[in-house]
Amino acid sequence: MACWVGLALLVAACAASFDPSGPCTTDGRAAGAYPDLEALVPRDLAGMPATQVDSGRNCSEKALGSLKSHGVDELRFAGAVWETGPNGGVSSAVLEAPNLRADWVHEFYKTGAEAGRNTEQVTFESNAVDGTMFYRMNTLNGESYQTVVDWQDGDRVRVVIVASFIRQTSVGQHDRIVEDVIRSAMAANGN
Repeated sequence: MACWVGLALLVAACAASFDPSGPCTTDGRAAGAYPDLEALVPRDLAGMPATQVDSGRNCSEKALGSLKSHGVDELRFAGAVWETGPNGGVSSAVLEAPNLRADWVHEFYKTGAEAGRNTEQVTFESNAVDGTMFYRMNTLNGESYQTVVDWQDGDRVRVVIVASFIRQTSVGQHDRIVEDVIRSAMAANGN
């Protein structure tokens, strides 16, 4: 699973412990840190319970990356992760910061993919569906198809990340998984 862990959430470093109610002086995450955000992520995917559900926040320049240039000083997040094998997995996350925009989150992932050592065949697209703009990035990272989709959900941004081992999953199967996770994320908030 190491090939996709870097994409799982906007978490560059995890502190051993942090106080989610205090000032943001270090990046951190833990199950139950922000229960209101955790309530917004799906708990199961096609009947399979999440492997992990947690939440946290980032405030370091390294973790915030390009978001820092847009004035984001603290980003709160919650996410659910499903491990689908040794080289694949799924993550559904919700991100929160004042005035956070989906195109900024897309830029964050785009910058990371373009700087990645093993990423190739990186493509980007955006499509409006029922008035909501969806940003999508596809890449091949070693032997893993990886897709990141993000969209605005009110004041928050939703992110879906899917990594599939190319020896076990076709591009068509990978795309169906991406669609299923998006539907699950939208249903988790009653959309």
